[in-house]
Amino acid sequence: MEKLDLELSKAQQLLLMTDGSVTTLLEVMTGKPVVVTTLLQQVVEADAERASALDVEEGDNINYRVVVLKNDDNHQPLIYAESYTPIARLKKEFRHDLMKADIPIGRIMNQRKIESRREIRRIEIVCNEEVSELFGVAQSVPLLSRTYDIISHDTVLIRITETFPSTSFAHTAMEMP
Repeated sequence: MEKLDLELSKAQQLLLMTDGSVTTLLEVMTGKPVVVTTLLQQVVEADAERASALDVEEGDNINYRVVVLKNDDNHQPLIYAESYTPIARLKKEFRHDLMKADIPIGRIMNQRKIESRREIRRIEIVCNEEVSELFGVAQSVPLLSRTYDIISHDTVLIRITETFPSTSFAHTAMEMP
């Protein structure tokens, strides 16, 4: 991965590099429960790019989900996330939870006892007018983004891209007392 040309706090580094649950990290950093607000969820056909990334056939059904992670007592977004999930790879109960409830993916996987690992594919600085607007930051503020795969039984189960402004978590203390 190429080096980001931006000074990152320890908290930002953790959010970009973790191979664990971002929801859990956010709860530890903010000291509050994190909730999911689903902005969009729909079944789409895999185009050539998605089919290649998810190792499915072009035209296969995938669940496209756009969510915002927030603390339960406030409307300020913490993380904006998009995910793509091949529907045929999901057990019925997991598919139901993913498509019908505002539950973080990591929590669904824990509840369903799905063993997995995360592999980071890309970390980058992006510009996205809609995401900047969602966070209430100027378009000139760089957005930090990472894309990773959740892999179960050596198969990509979900591809997720998480994004947040470079001003978020910039001054979060991570020193141990």
